[in-house]
Amino acid sequence: MSNLRALAIVFVASVCSCSFAAAAQVNKCVIDGTVTYQTVPCPSGETRRAPTVDQLNAERQKKLRQSSDGLLTPTAPPPGGQRALNHAAQSGAVALDEKERLTSAVTPAAPRATTPRCDGRKYCSQMTSCAEAKYFLANCPGVKMDGDRNGIPCEQQWCGK
Repeated sequence: MSNLRALAIVFVASVCSCSFAAAAQVNKCVIDGTVTYQTVPCPSGETRRAPTVDQLNAERQKKLRQSSDGLLTPTAPPPGGQRALNHAAQSGAVALDEKERLTSAVTPAAPRATTPRCDGRKYCSQMTSCAEAKYFLANCPGVKMDGDRNGIPCEQQWCGK
């Protein structure tokens, strides 16, 4: 019976070691003559070509033409912002009415809330002002900003004497 138990333990140990070896695949890479071992695939020898401004503008125009209503509603401002639009308008790539539609379709980011709220931050390094640190110390649970417990938060960083 003990022989069977020992055999079962050896079997389980060998199965576990095999599964761990398969899970942690190691790649041997030679980069500039040096050998490195890493868990991510080796980088390819091909260099990535960055798209030119003209290619990006052409792709954007293509998306505009393909959209059903002609408006592009991006989640982020176009690369280069207003400057990119001005450059495209000067080169004649964008008509004036299309430029106006692009400008109106891109909405600016909402301004940051002026009133702080308890959002999980609890250290002085996460604060941006003394007033914010005081608000968090007074209103939020679990903050760690008053080491000497004198009621003044972040004395070394924000609310120093």
